[in-house]
Amino acid sequence: MNIGEVIRSKRQEKNLTQAELAERLKVTPQAVSRWEMGISYPDIAMVPKISEVLRVTADELLGIRLSNENLKPGEENGNTDVLNQDQVDSIFDYIPEAVSGKSKRVLVVDDADFMRMMLEDMLTHQGHIVLQAKNGQECLKRLRDEAVDVCVLDICMPGMDGIEVLRRIKEEQPGLRVVMISAMSQESNVKQALQLGADAFVVKPFQGQSLIERIG
Repeated sequence: MNIGEVIRSKRQEKNLTQAELAERLKVTPQAVSRWEMGISYPDIAMVPKISEVLRVTADELLGIRLSNENLKPGEENGNTDVLNQDQVDSIFDYIPEAVSGKSKRVLVVDDADFMRMMLEDMLTHQGHIVLQAKNGQECLKRLRDEAVDVCVLDICMPGMDGIEVLRRIKEEQPGLRVVMISAMSQESNVKQALQLGADAFVVKPFQGQSLIERIG
């Protein structure tokens, strides 16, 4: 389900009207209606509040599917060692820099429609040109066919996961800037991404400025 379908389903489970949900979220009923119809999407900054009100995980809202095939040995038993953004930044030795303001061609790779559209809206608003790919195979094809400055890459995708896509990107285009963006922020994933050449790692759910700064 996309985020609008999840919101509608959870709202109905709690016997809330659109107006009642809107009041709790401090938005208009029209906004809730547009989300549920798939006409527009809530801002990423609202995800924690929606999660709290509807008692649904951010992962479910964002369409993130965590399955055992995406986990390293031991993680399926609860040893996830998930890191927050500050911990990830320390592994990457990330030092905040002023955003250049220069328009870039950005390829957004995520299997969740909502996430791709939200990222496109966010980055387009910043003046970037945004391309989309819904899986690893489509990502690699687009990179071979079109010039791109930055690739924003999810980890948890069906078929080829983001770590393998990163590996192949760096084999074919070692100079391409790659920003990983995922809730799969286990220390093993973060360190592997760094070792394979990722330039930054943004933890979902995230503040928009965190991604914008790492795009450069």
